[in-house]
Amino acid sequence: MAFYNREKEIKELKAVLSGEPNLVWFVYGPINSGKTALLIKVFEDLPEDYIVFYINFRWRDVTNVEDLLQVLFEVKYGDSKKTAKEFIRELIKTGGKALEKFKGIPISERLFDLLFNNAKKVDDVFRYLEIVFEEIRNKGLKAVFVLDEMQTIKEIVNAAGKSVLSGLFNFLVGMTKEKHLCHCLCATSDCLFIENIYSNARLEGRAKYLLVDDLDKEEAFSVYDAFGFQDKNLVWDYIGGKIGDMVSLFEEKKRGYKEQEALDRMLKDEVGRIEWMLDLVEEGEKIGPDIEEIKNTLRKFKNKEKWLYREIKGKALKFLIQENVLFYNPVEGTVCPQGRLILKAIRELCKDLLK
Repeated sequence: MAFYNREKEIKELKAVLSGEPNLVWFVYGPINSGKTALLIKVFEDLPEDYIVFYINFRWRDVTNVEDLLQVLFEVKYGDSKKTAKEFIRELIKTGGKALEKFKGIPISERLFDLLFNNAKKVDDVFRYLEIVFEEIRNKGLKAVFVLDEMQTIKEIVNAAGKSVLSGLFNFLVGMTKEKHLCHCLCATSDCLFIENIYSNARLEGRAKYLLVDDLDKEEAFSVYDAFGFQDKNLVWDYIGGKIGDMVSLFEEKKRGYKEQEALDRMLKDEVGRIEWMLDLVEEGEKIGPDIEEIKNTLRKFKNKEKWLYREIKGKALKFLIQENVLFYNPVEGTVCPQGRLILKAIRELCKDLLK
């Protein structure tokens, strides 16, 4: 996704990265709001003494420890260095840019086989990463460790049956709050996952949260200009400030559809998605709460765009959040549709199916 207009968030993230690592930062927000594009833009603008390790768990299906290791590391085959420190020192002799060609944390083939040939040794991954970040700091460089869509690994356990994610959180706190070795940024669009993190006692006072929300009207209108949209008020009425929907509208127009026609097609698709979800629940093909409870929760948005979580909490609400129909902000304690197009789709359904 292209990058558009995030000056406030850019300034905040750059300020975070300019200081000493002291907190774990969680970047969250609605789907398709531009979180990943924001992170990449910030990394591109960093000075040359920064080394960014960007791991996106969405790029591969991670179901076990072995998959996790394959995503985290890029093995440098044929290297015979005996120790982790020796290997990393050799890599960064020519400066920070030496590591940027890697898609994961670089590791020699010998070290990878030695450390991780047994799933029971998965905890050794944290010690290896610590060595990497220590050597980068000793070289006078600054490490940034980024985990995107990290909610996808929440079910993975090690050989002892313990959550890998729990161990990862402990490691991130150690690298930031305790040892100040590297900046740690974690991004996710799963707001129920953020709720679990926000209530995690281990992270209290050790983590902060940055919301990357859909653009407000003024910001959205400036981006509409970049896309060449003509009737800005019409576009806002349908899709608001969601970058992902702007891209979809742009693509529809490239296919020859006029703005009104394209927007109606997008709305019809969203209405159909929600109807299909409700049909699957009603027919028992999708596991969910009582269908009437789901419908009643959707009806609450007929005349109101945002609610306090405590006002409508329940199984149906969590179900709709998991289905990416509603967005829950645990930091503010509020719930709203995932975007203006979904809000409009819910209100269309209230005229018929939900009346």
